[in-house]
Amino acid sequence: MTRRSHLRFYLVCTMAFLISLPIWARAGDVGNFTQVEQRVDYQKGETGPVIPAKVKQGVEVKDVIQTYEVSRAQVLFRDQTIITIAPKSRIAVESYMFDPAKFQRSGDFELIQGVVKIVVPTAQKLEKTSFTLTTSTAVMGIRGTEFLVTAGKHFTVVYPIKDEVCITSTSQKPGKYSVGGTAPGGVSQKGEVCLDPGSMSVILPNQLPSSGLPVTPAVLAAAEALVNTGIDDTPGKCIMSSLPGVDLVAVTKNLLSQGADLGTIRESLSMVSCDPDIYAYSPPAPPETPAGLGPSFPGGGGGGGGTVGVASPSF
Repeated sequence: MTRRSHLRFYLVCTMAFLISLPIWARAGDVGNFTQVEQRVDYQKGETGPVIPAKVKQGVEVKDVIQTYEVSRAQVLFRDQTIITIAPKSRIAVESYMFDPAKFQRSGDFELIQGVVKIVVPTAQKLEKTSFTLTTSTAVMGIRGTEFLVTAGKHFTVVYPIKDEVCITSTSQKPGKYSVGGTAPGGVSQKGEVCLDPGSMSVILPNQLPSSGLPVTPAVLAAAEALVNTGIDDTPGKCIMSSLPGVDLVAVTKNLLSQGADLGTIRESLSMVSCDPDIYAYSPPAPPETPAGLGPSFPGGGGGGGGTVGVASPSF
């Protein structure tokens, strides 16, 4: 074989090898910006340069995307997942892989602060899917769904828009579940909360996610509007109580019903609420029964009760 033939053979083998590689491995880009409004930056890793984002610019693993006042961005990933990033938000692409030939996709994203709307297409043929979104207080598995997440330094609020969303707290090990429904053969683990549209969950530090709290269409519309405005979670801002549908008294009662300790709930609330009255909440005392008449006495007196501000909530 001549030298030219050797070279041709080498080039053919190299091209065949490159073609056989999964899409995600042929280039560093795992997605690209499809929308950039006003000032949007992204950083290459924790110590890399900060670069202004532009439409059609590629996004790589370890990139950290930052939006500012009145700025937004949208990223389309190789599997057609879309993440819309609201103003004053910061999200990191921790890992990503998409291999349609092997029916596999995986990725890990961290919402450091702010608001994102995530649309993940359902792909029946992608048998091996492992996507997660992590915040300061929650972990969400992703399969095929549409949902909105608001996160600050000490809180997370999740609003499903389409299909089911399942959540654990960051203090738990994520189970083998997924947004869009429990994975085939999967069983929800203790502390996992699965939400349908029309509900929401609030995840405080060191607490399990609240189980589904009701969401009206107006509340959901207000939550989706946060994609245009973002939130301000700077110190001194009482952002938690102003988020759409968030009722910290209802959250407290919900966590108590799950067996949480009132003292630890108060500690968690102290990180997110500026309202001192919220910490004065205490559950109503059980009805008192006159001695010797037993618990079924129809006229058993009741007593006790807690206060939040002026009102005394009851279960």
